[in-house]
Amino acid sequence: MAGVTAKASGQPALDPGTIEAKGLAGVQEDWRHAMHMYRPCEGLHINCIQGRPRREWAFEAEGPAAFSLNILLEGRLQTAFDQGASLNAQAGSTILMAAAQPAAGWDVLDAKADGAFRMLSIHIPQTALEDLTGLHMDDLRHRLCGGTDEPRGTCALLKVTPASSSLQRVASDLLGYGCASPGPCISRDIYLRGKAFEAIACFLRDSLAPRQTPLPVPADRSRLLEARLLLEQGYDQDWSVQSLARAVGLNEKRLQSGFQALFACTVHTCLTRIRLDAAVALLQCGTNVTETAASCGFASLSHFSRVFRSHTGISPKQCALGHSPRRNDIDSTSGCN
Repeated sequence: MAGVTAKASGQPALDPGTIEAKGLAGVQEDWRHAMHMYRPCEGLHINCIQGRPRREWAFEAEGPAAFSLNILLEGRLQTAFDQGASLNAQAGSTILMAAAQPAAGWDVLDAKADGAFRMLSIHIPQTALEDLTGLHMDDLRHRLCGGTDEPRGTCALLKVTPASSSLQRVASDLLGYGCASPGPCISRDIYLRGKAFEAIACFLRDSLAPRQTPLPVPADRSRLLEARLLLEQGYDQDWSVQSLARAVGLNEKRLQSGFQALFACTVHTCLTRIRLDAAVALLQCGTNVTETAASCGFASLSHFSRVFRSHTGISPKQCALGHSPRRNDIDSTSGCN
């Protein structure tokens, strides 16, 4: 595959986020018929490339901080950030390009000897990525493992990996999608947005390394164990992170991070689990629902019933009548103090 770029031919650099607005200006003529671009909502750009161009297309690209996910189903692609090593992608590959600051690079798209090229590109700016995932670009870069090319002095990430069957399916769905409505179309935009987010979700599920939570320092561990013991012995009390931190001599931030690291849950979640265990035991021993709620520190009977049913699958009354509770995992991030 040729390693030339559009700079040598005098073509302007392309910005994936503005190609549609420019009416395909800068796109090589052989490739224009193969490109279908959509912007189903602000900050989301979808480019479907599907056709049989007669020759390869080499071009430069540049743009602001952004996340670009590309699923290549047919053809070949060579790509690089400026001053970075080039990467080659074959059919069945996922190409991630992510930059935390404005970046520039080049691409060469090649339809191979048979002329077939099929690729889905999803492009969102950094701010939209943060709104969608809660991840800053730097956090994303640190949690993606291996196969990266990060030029010195930039915050760019380039990664080529095999595309999972889920990703290839979503890409095929979008490449095969057609809408006869040329103007605004609510159903089209909802479908495209949903499929694009599904592709991003599939990629992150397959590629993100678990967030590593450092263990608390040894001096904190005894205080964290003391804090858990206080909750177990005094689950009827109105504990808050502030009051528990004060009781064991830790600041609130170290208490919360310590619970996450040592017990894999927040203080609130730990207390809720302890209260529910106690409630089940009391109900099974014949204590009525009202007394159980008060004894386990719940502010009201309705709140107790709602939390109990949410995490056991049955009501407190059913538990008292002998039905077996089904404990569901409590979301460690819900209801944090």
